[in-house]
Amino acid sequence: MQAIDLLVFIDVQPGKRQAQLEAFARLEPQVLAEPGCLRYELLADAEDDHKFVIVERWASEAALTAHENSAHMQAADAGNAAFRAKPATVLKLQQVI
Repeated sequence: MQAIDLLVFIDVQPGKRQAQLEAFARLEPQVLAEPGCLRYELLADAEDDHKFVIVERWASEAALTAHENSAHMQAADAGNAAFRAKPATVLKLQQVI
């Protein structure tokens, strides 16, 4: 079984950077405690305060699916529109070499 990596590209509305940071800070401990979560980090663009990337690694497709269907992720996704400029772009990756 191969790990699954996600890159989640986020653009926040002007003046809403802190809202994104606070939302992630609330969510991070819950996600890291999920079975199969190997990495969950928020990185900020060094040149644009309104751009972020969440880097995720999951032990399996089943772990990722459980994460996506968890109550805390459903609640987080519902609240994102309050500070995000547009829906996140998700890149799902698997190591090839």
